[in-house]
Amino acid sequence: TVRSLVAAIDAKDSYTKGHQERVAMFSTLLGKALNLPRSELDLLQQAAILHDIGKIGIPEPILRKTTKLTIEEFEIIKQHPAIGAEIITPVEFLKDVVPIILHHHEKYDGTGYPEGICCEQIPLGARIIAVADAVDAMLSDRPYARAKSLSQVKEELTRCSGTQFDPELAEIALKINLPLLSVK
Repeated sequence: TVRSLVAAIDAKDSYTKGHQERVAMFSTLLGKALNLPRSELDLLQQAAILHDIGKIGIPEPILRKTTKLTIEEFEIIKQHPAIGAEIITPVEFLKDVVPIILHHHEKYDGTGYPEGICCEQIPLGARIIAVADAVDAMLSDRPYARAKSLSQVKEELTRCSGTQFDPELAEIALKINLPLLSVK
């Protein structure tokens, strides 16, 4: 079931090919650094693999756009966590993944989406995936931006600690060997 869902994401958006696996790998490294039990690491890995499943519901021209999104287009992109949660909800064995997928774009300071929750209100798995997702995005060439250097990624993690990212997770991420994740 999970593999089929991942294949559906990859078919819709070529950028996601490999992205989910790298986000899952980095999320697992963060989870291990927090000493999460095996069951939580497994849940985290499933959530990371499926975090962008909602992009299936986003029009391809928006997903593949190479220039800055309009306000209206960004509002459409912001729907993908809720769409993803809706897609996963009927799958009984993935029920614990739903809140993680729904909240993976929340920001630690409450300025994220879809609900604008903050700090510990955001499920730990979603906070972990938020860091892993951002790191992978920054290390990858995307249609709208070139990959950042490792030093730029570390600067961004430091700058956004406590605002976009859980400060404890940002600190742990800075200690992990980021070149392992580089797609270059």
